Amino acid sequence: MDPLTWGLLLALGVWAALDGVSVGQVMVSRPLVTATLTGLILGDPGTGLLLGVFLEVVHLGGIPAGAARLPEPGPAAIPATTAAVLLGGAGGLALGAAAGMLLAVLGGWTVVWQRRWQGRLVASVTVEGTPAEAVSRALLMALTLDVLRGAILVGGGTLLVASVPLAWVHAWPIPLRDTYGVLFVLAALPAGSLLNGLPLKGERRWSLVAAGLAVGAGVALWGILT
Repeated sequence: MDPLTWGLLLALGVWAALDGVSVGQVMVSRPLVTATLTGLILGDPGTGLLLGVFLEVVHLGGIPAGAARLPEPGPAAIPATTAAVLLGGAGGLALGAAAGMLLAVLGGWTVVWQRRWQGRLVASVTVEGTPAEAVSRALLMALTLDVLRGAILVGGGTLLVASVPLAWVHAWPIPLRDTYGVLFVLAALPAGSLLNGLPLKGERRWSLVAAGLAVGAGVALWGILT
């Protein structure tokens, strides 16, 4: 991977980390967007979009409310998509999906550690008489930590997936077409759990069931024809 591509991926990871809470919140941190942009940078936006849809549906039910500890799928989608695009084939796609879910959990823990540190930082500058300059430095330190966290997640995650032996990737036993099916099934589980919690009754609930059956039939037909 050339230095320019590395730089763009790290910059995207920093943007995704900041967009989660600190700056913007324009949904760049959603894996659907992050994975697609990663695929675009690497020259394969289709694979990025496919993996992004999978990761988006997997994490769609995570609601950042109260004291909930959630995965952070945005930065994690970058090394995941990188693995899927650069390794290619069914094994690369499977590794990318697995890496995206694992690194999202790790990213969620980094958010917890960051907020604990920020809590102590805030406590140090909320004392009466604290100069405005000290508050500005504390804010800058908090943003810098978020920047470093995003860069480390992307850089470290990419090195982690790169360390997986190619023999393991090539040993993935399921063909590419059927790997797509595995991803659809895995994504359907959290999606079904999310829909089950919606206040839908009667015809609306059955319409969702019918839509799910139609999508499943379409996927099966696509698999037969291809």
